[in-house]
Amino acid sequence: MCAPGSGLVTFTLAKKMKSKIVATILSLLSFTPLIAENLPQALIVKTPETWKVEHQGDNGIEFYTVTRKEGDTALLMFSRWPVAGNINQIPEQIEKLAKGFVAQAKGNKELKLKTTKYEVEKIEGDTFSGNFVRFEIEGGFTQTMFMIGDDQGIWNGQFTGTKERWTEALSILKKLKKKG
Repeated sequence: MCAPGSGLVTFTLAKKMKSKIVATILSLLSFTPLIAENLPQALIVKTPETWKVEHQGDNGIEFYTVTRKEGDTALLMFSRWPVAGNINQIPEQIEKLAKGFVAQAKGNKELKLKTTKYEVEKIEGDTFSGNFVRFEIEGGFTQTMFMIGDDQGIWNGQFTGTKERWTEALSILKKLKKKG
């Protein structure tokens, strides 16, 4: 039996952990220039009824945030990769992100990885393909970084949440389509 209010404490701790993870990932991406090209490419993002999508886009910069509608802290974020590239570069870039994340986590006492070992895995979607790397974090969280693309560009992003929610988020990524 749970103590009264323990769900709120867990939810609050989850939000704090998610903020730390997001900050860590964003610091890894700070080495890239803001945008190399002005290539507008909006997406059609289909989600289950329990998820919602927020989109911000202007002058070729497209940013998507996908979250659960209620009672969950799962967060899926992705945007157009800000430098020109092709899908052949994705495995190398994912490897760099993974190594950088491990190094950042080692220096952060509040971010404890269950293991620093990881595998680069494939994403084969309807329109985009690419790779992801996933880390298990103490406290029941999964942190995933991914890159997907086609012959017109790359999208990169991250997911923070439970292993079960990652399965749902991966399904959303596999169904992404180009708009127009």
